[in-house]
Amino acid sequence: MAVTKTGITQLKLTNFRSYDFLDLNIGDHFCPILISGHNGAGKTNILEAISLLTAGKGLRSAKLSDVARHVGENVYPLWSISAKVASPLGTSKIGTGMVAGSERRQVRIDGKTTTKQSDLARVFRCLWLTPAQDRLFCGDPSARRRFLDRIVQTFDPNHANRLTDYNAALKEWNTLVRTGAADSTWLDALEQQLVENGIAISASRLDVVERISKYLSITDNPTFPAAEIQLTGVLEKALLSQSAVMVEDAFMGNLKTARKICAEGGNLTGPHTADFIVIHKQQNRSADLCSTGEQKALLLSIILAEMQAQMAEQGHCPLLLLDEVSAHLDEHRQHTLFEVLLSRPTQVWMTSTNSKLFADFTGLFYQFDVQESIVKTLVA
Repeated sequence: MAVTKTGITQLKLTNFRSYDFLDLNIGDHFCPILISGHNGAGKTNILEAISLLTAGKGLRSAKLSDVARHVGENVYPLWSISAKVASPLGTSKIGTGMVAGSERRQVRIDGKTTTKQSDLARVFRCLWLTPAQDRLFCGDPSARRRFLDRIVQTFDPNHANRLTDYNAALKEWNTLVRTGAADSTWLDALEQQLVENGIAISASRLDVVERISKYLSITDNPTFPAAEIQLTGVLEKALLSQSAVMVEDAFMGNLKTARKICAEGGNLTGPHTADFIVIHKQQNRSADLCSTGEQKALLLSIILAEMQAQMAEQGHCPLLLLDEVSAHLDEHRQHTLFEVLLSRPTQVWMTSTNSKLFADFTGLFYQFDVQESIVKTLVA
């Protein structure tokens, strides 16, 4: 299968964060893109805007009202993001933004409005790493699930819809069983949604973990640690040894039993309680016990393996956003990472407060400098 390059050729921001208007014309530069500047200059705002061209809340998980440019006390104009993207499907124009009188963002693809954010994944997909994720393995399991689910969505665009439907049904189910406000027919319908979406979510996660593991196990780059990844959870464990039908029946039975348990303050287990576990294979050590630098390297190993899997299976891989990627990496790992990124057939957008770290790659990266949200092209 021929590998097709993926990237953004033009990006426009209006009333987004610190930008009243920004128009970046990148053209067909699919080499890594470096955005340098001091802290607070507006670098990460550009990456966040790109991340919002996919389903979800973007790399900062911010409220939609919070990303609007602040022009005065309690005055927040409507914001919008649009981009021209080159993908295996050709060139598409995608956009998103706030709509007057609505708390939801609108999505447009090639001039047509869609009601599903997940439709964006059919023409554009991206992954990201941010400084907040450097200690991902030491925090709440929900952050690790979000990290994994973002990867799953690059393989399966419908995964985002299932997560949305599952979480909505779970929230309503919890409310009803704890208030006793619903009859059994209503709960039956919600439980059917939980079972159908929950099994599909767990199965998709397991499938992607298996696919990525293949490339983690054959890595020929010793600079980054070998990682062993796995899922823990009741449904995940059951799906490894039983048919999906058997697991569905068992999950439905658990939901019926859990009505009383949750009504009395207990909790329901399901895909929303699963955890994503990573082991540093060379050290035979759980990622949460590794140094910050090793944890960052493990995350990069997973991302690079995901990109290899995408290229092998689909002929292309998602765009990558790396915010302050050099943080916590030693000089050798930084240099090796930049060499690897140059070899990938997709754009990689990186930010850094120290452009000198990239001096050996001058002319190989497309470079912007940002000062007070004013963007200048340094190398094109």
